[in-house]
Amino acid sequence: MYNQPITHLNRGAVIIVVDCSMSMQEQTFLNNICMSKIKAVSVVCNYLIDELLERATRLGEVRNYYDIAVIGYHGDSAESMLAINTPNNFVAIDRLAEIRSEPRTMNFEQRVGDGRITDANFTLHEWIKPEAGGKTPMFQALSTVYNMVDMWCAKPENRLSFPPIIFHITDGEFNDSTESDILNIAHSIRKTSTEDGNTLLINIHLSSNNDHQSEIFPSEGSSTHISPHYNMLYNMSSTLPEQLNSLVSSISKPSGSGPYRGMAYNASACELLTILNIGSESINLA
Repeated sequence: MYNQPITHLNRGAVIIVVDCSMSMQEQTFLNNICMSKIKAVSVVCNYLIDELLERATRLGEVRNYYDIAVIGYHGDSAESMLAINTPNNFVAIDRLAEIRSEPRTMNFEQRVGDGRITDANFTLHEWIKPEAGGKTPMFQALSTVYNMVDMWCAKPENRLSFPPIIFHITDGEFNDSTESDILNIAHSIRKTSTEDGNTLLINIHLSSNNDHQSEIFPSEGSSTHISPHYNMLYNMSSTLPEQLNSLVSSISKPSGSGPYRGMAYNASACELLTILNIGSESINLA
């Protein structure tokens, strides 16, 4: 299970679900740059899509290795944040490559090995734009995602593929349903599957206070946090495949030795980048 490499015949599905409610306008830091949380999330998501695009490029040609979706939710809606509209919200990575704009350069401070702070920069394509406002219709967003992955997994051409991987990024609590509804729809998402395993749902709670200690990929069975919101996110999330144990241990330094739950609580914007990298590393290219 969770061993199928990605090929043009057995492509993968990556879905990013972004809380775009009013609270995401609050300020945070990404590489010592102060910006809104929605701006930081957009930078990290754009980085991940650029990374997937690079992985899918062979001899200068972008191959159809991934179906990509970015779903933003706020107010009363949950809809695609990508520039291409499709009936199922997925965009093939080679089709996405056709509409990429000129990349933008970002400058930031970087601490080097001897402790000095230096200037660094990197370029990103702007696949999604940072817009936030309104309420938090989490149930509606997860229901949309359930329909997407259920249909994707049911397609004959995807039956042998690595199962979809979903990154759900939020900074607060829902206001469109009950906790039971949220847990039930998350359970339904995790029950969708290909022949290589069940869909992986990774929930990431962004901190509103950079001084709060984060907890990333807690060990299975360790849900004893005093926060009801933490416990809900924990129970929503998938258990990560054993193949990721060593990678999680080497990068995030979690407590315990696994198996790990696919969630993070009070994560910073920089930690968000690490989490998405770990999750995307679960998908192997042939």
